[in-house]
Amino acid sequence: MLVYNELPTILKKLLQIIILILITACGSTKNTSDLIADEKFELCSEIRYNRLVTEVEPIEGKLIYKQNIHSLLENSLIKEKYLTEISKNGYAELLKKVIRKEIKPDFFEKLKSDLGFDPYLLFPTNSHLSCYGYLFEQLNVLDNSSWQYDFCLAYNKFEAYGNLKTDNEYLIDALNKIPEDKFQLIMYRKLFLDLIYTNLN
Repeated sequence: MLVYNELPTILKKLLQIIILILITACGSTKNTSDLIADEKFELCSEIRYNRLVTEVEPIEGKLIYKQNIHSLLENSLIKEKYLTEISKNGYAELLKKVIRKEIKPDFFEKLKSDLGFDPYLLFPTNSHLSCYGYLFEQLNVLDNSSWQYDFCLAYNKFEAYGNLKTDNEYLIDALNKIPEDKFQLIMYRKLFLDLIYTNLN
């Protein structure tokens, strides 16, 4: 039986090409399903959210504010230096500030005043979470080897045992299950912004 070193050069090159093709094919399949999951999650999130946008007062006007409420809350948190960077580390620090009660109540009053309405109903705490279930159960585009699966398990522990105001280590653990590049997409940060607004306001 020939070992690799005894193969003619042309066969070695051919073998290297075949291995490279197999590795690339596996990687691109994973990337494709990952992109599909992102696309479907975003669509689910937007559909659920747009229902709220049309129902929350004021019905007339303020549409651009309502559609971008999470970005506006995040901007305010940055402006007031509660959030120092848009990253998992930045959000972990923000969650620790919540426990230490460093976010003052007048922060939310100022946000409401700037907006001209109370956006409380635009921060539905489990709306975005249900989109993970949609990807698993209805579309079957994810399985238990995905980061989304690990995130949901960790978040369920937070819901069972944690509390945003007193013990959010479970929530920080869930946050750390999200890959950093995915966390740059606001659709994966919305759930944390929902929790902060509804729990502190």
